[in-house]
Amino acid sequence: MYLGQRDKQKRKAREGVALHPGKRFIGRTEKGFDLLGYQMHPDRKLRPSATSLHRTTERARRLYEHGASLTRLRQYVTRWHRWLLGGLDELVTTKGGVTRYWVYVLKHLHISGATLRT
Repeated sequence: MYLGQRDKQKRKAREGVALHPGKRFIGRTEKGFDLLGYQMHPDRKLRPSATSLHRTTERARRLYEHGASLTRLRQYVTRWHRWLLGGLDELVTTKGGVTRYWVYVLKHLHISGATLRT
């Protein structure tokens, strides 16, 4: 027996199981979707999701506000980049490497004049 989407949701609600509205996706995937920190898109390599980039930048901001050096920030971004690749080297875009994300974080923190190798 086929149950429509609403019927499934009602049944799950009665059973005490609810779907989080922001953590479900029902629809076509041609425009891509976010999953586990990655942006998934048909016919493209994985890339970090906007949410993942935002969280990384906010964590870097907190480190910087608490007095972390540029070296420490660079280490944080490098480790995050390693997580991003996390055994998915062939599936994740490596365009620009860690330098791309280092520059992204520096721009969003309004840090100018920092060397890329710091």
